[in-house]
Amino acid sequence: MKNFIKTMDTLVETLQALDLVIQHEQTLLCSGRVNGMALQTITEQKSSLLTTVDYLDGQRRQHDVRLKQTAPYSRQPEIAERWKSIVTLTQKLSNINRHNGLLLDKQLTYNTQALSILKASQTNKFYGPNGQTMQPKQPARKISV
Repeated sequence: MKNFIKTMDTLVETLQALDLVIQHEQTLLCSGRVNGMALQTITEQKSSLLTTVDYLDGQRRQHDVRLKQTAPYSRQPEIAERWKSIVTLTQKLSNINRHNGLLLDKQLTYNTQALSILKASQTNKFYGPNGQTMQPKQPARKISV
């Protein structure tokens, strides 16, 4: 039973760490200028923490099978309290993560629009296939007599 409580405590701690990372991600996405390197670091942290959560939840399920019990653990108040914390945290994280996804979609839209503007302005070619600068073509004047 002690191992089960330790697993539950570690799961709560990991979810709390994930909460901090996701909140930092939200702050970054709301800042106006998104730092790509910082966002990449956050993505890696989230991935690592989610892998840990998945592992710990697997451990929790093994304990459930071994101890012949199931969530919400109403017969064991000490474990039920931890389970309630886990459920509350996961719901909060889900909501924040959904909001962050919307912010990321908006950022991608801005980036796509910026790229299309830049591509449209590059219709003039400055270099030819040989790598040399191209002379702008002068429009031919027609003279009629």
